[in-house]
Amino acid sequence: MSQTVRIGFIGTGGIAQAHLGGLKAVPEAEIVALCDIDEARVKAVAEPYGASVYTDGAKLIENEKLDALYICVPPHVHGDMEIRAARKGLHLFVEKPVNLYMDKAIEANKAIQEAGVMSQAGYVLRYFPGFMRMHEFLKGKEIGTAHVFRWGGMPGVPWWRRYEQAGGQLVEMTTHQVDFLRWCMGEAESVAASYSFNRLFRDDPSVSVPDSQATLIRFESGASATVSTSCVIGSGGMGGLDFVLKNARASLQGENVVVDPEGTYEVPAPPAETPGIDASFVKAIATGDRSLLKSPFEDAMKSLAVTLAANRSAEEGGRMVKLEELLPDS
Repeated sequence: MSQTVRIGFIGTGGIAQAHLGGLKAVPEAEIVALCDIDEARVKAVAEPYGASVYTDGAKLIENEKLDALYICVPPHVHGDMEIRAARKGLHLFVEKPVNLYMDKAIEANKAIQEAGVMSQAGYVLRYFPGFMRMHEFLKGKEIGTAHVFRWGGMPGVPWWRRYEQAGGQLVEMTTHQVDFLRWCMGEAESVAASYSFNRLFRDDPSVSVPDSQATLIRFESGASATVSTSCVIGSGGMGGLDFVLKNARASLQGENVVVDPEGTYEVPAPPAETPGIDASFVKAIATGDRSLLKSPFEDAMKSLAVTLAANRSAEEGGRMVKLEELLPDS
């Protein structure tokens, strides 16, 4: 393959535009074609690139000569886009969560594996220096438990407010933190959850997502983690990430790993400068180096399974849901 990587986009909303911004600094990237059901928006986004414009993703996949495709659409409308693209030999960047339906994600993963194309999901925390430093710090250490909280507001897009379209904050947003727990603690074995439905948003019929969610994840190692997330506090937001080790607590504060008591464990130096998630995707395609891809679709599908298992648990009164119910072949 030539150094130039010809790229198309399906979806041109805020997250797609963030990726387009990241690709501006990647000399190998050439933006060739963009698609969105909002014709006015896709035309405006495409204009600086001189890119072709589509309102039908299937037609973009069929008509354009591409090396790679970004899929940046709401969780419930992926359809068969990944399958179509993989069968055409396109390398795939799929924004998280990779789907809202587990069976569809499994079908897409099968097509990606059969085609042998490269894939990357949008789990950007794996490329952030602080999170990379925490991941390196935890290697080889036995973790007792971990706690994550992410409390913030609700995005303005209408589909996000609907449980049947977005899956709720844990599936659509706090999936980043769930994925990071998996990266550090290994595979999940079972999940139990309790959600607050129709309480703090009871006066707004446009909202069906839970306002607050509490989740317990048990890992195959025997360790556990709790995840607390809420989209009810309005503007601003706050979050935290803590791990319990023998005789110490490790927390992520900005880009720093803080150990209490200080000196209990040696903290690694900040990581050397590495390419971001978009540059890594393009460079992997240009060079054939799959090691640059820290979150391939097959792995991201397992993070989706954890959050969908939490939804199932909450819907069934807090039953402990085993991951094998969603990923029977795992």
